[in-house]
Amino acid sequence: MTIGDLQTSGVSSDVDADGRTTVRFARLEMRDLALRTPLGLLRVGGVELADVSILLPPAAPETTRVPTVTVGELRVKDASIEPQAIAPRAASDGGTAWRVEPLASLEGTLRAEIVDAAWIFDADVTIPIAAGRIDFNRATVAHVGPDSSMGVSRSGVYVDAPNGRTHLFQWSAANLPGVEFERRGIGLGPFRAADRGAIELRPLLERVLAGTSIGTLASNVRALLERTRVSGEFRLGDGTVGDERRRIVLAGAERGRNHVELSPALGGRGLVVRIPEGWADALRWEALGAVVSTGALSARLSVQVSGAAQGTPTVSVSVSDLGVRDIELRGPSLA
Repeated sequence: MTIGDLQTSGVSSDVDADGRTTVRFARLEMRDLALRTPLGLLRVGGVELADVSILLPPAAPETTRVPTVTVGELRVKDASIEPQAIAPRAASDGGTAWRVEPLASLEGTLRAEIVDAAWIFDADVTIPIAAGRIDFNRATVAHVGPDSSMGVSRSGVYVDAPNGRTHLFQWSAANLPGVEFERRGIGLGPFRAADRGAIELRPLLERVLAGTSIGTLASNVRALLERTRVSGEFRLGDGTVGDERRRIVLAGAERGRNHVELSPALGGRGLVVRIPEGWADALRWEALGAVVSTGALSARLSVQVSGAAQGTPTVSVSVSDLGVRDIELRGPSLA
């Protein structure tokens, strides 16, 4: 880790009757930070911490002194992570099952413009999402001539176009929570359904986050993604994202917070995800026996994903105006 500049003010310390040392900073400022992380090189323009307290237990020959750090408020300016390839997610490492509660009340619309699609001509795809659920009866695929339809069968997610059925995603698992398969009607043609099915996003994603493979993109889809521009707007609900050891609690949906905007990257290749006003009530992170917990968090977030069509996606992250209150870091108890 490198720091271009470090400034402190209001520094004091004392030792209590039990031999514990407390070091306090009224304010601590750092500029031009660089830190290599598993996600890539993290660069931060500036960090300001207020009301910092570091508590050191008394020294003893049989124990290691592990500090407890509390911060009244943290503000971060201009943070970014340089593009880094996304590694495949391993199965659960022993933590409890992940929860993605905000998806249960997700509202919005996903749009895709497909240029010169081999299976239907140029197409405009619209997929509404209501209460965290994609109802394929409401999805539309508009193009020259008779429009196409989308649906979900026991084989996968498909498009019924004038030239026949094409699968976009093919299932590899038998147990698919949240998936309602299409239902055929009496007397309908080979590619007609009385109900085209639906997907509840939360239970299906939680299965994926548990380390279960549910399927793969069909072989023709990677070339299709090269010609697709994706956009959309969504409103995340409130609730926990994570498990008992590592979680963040989103809040503020009724105030318009955690609104997600999707847009094509410059040049049309890749996807940009923006959250203009991200808000959470709390965060907790446990690793190697240490625990970080916080109060309210707010930030503006931008994430750019590229290379998905080639099967090796990379991601770059930019955070501005990050504010965090009531931070506490407790180290592991080492004997």
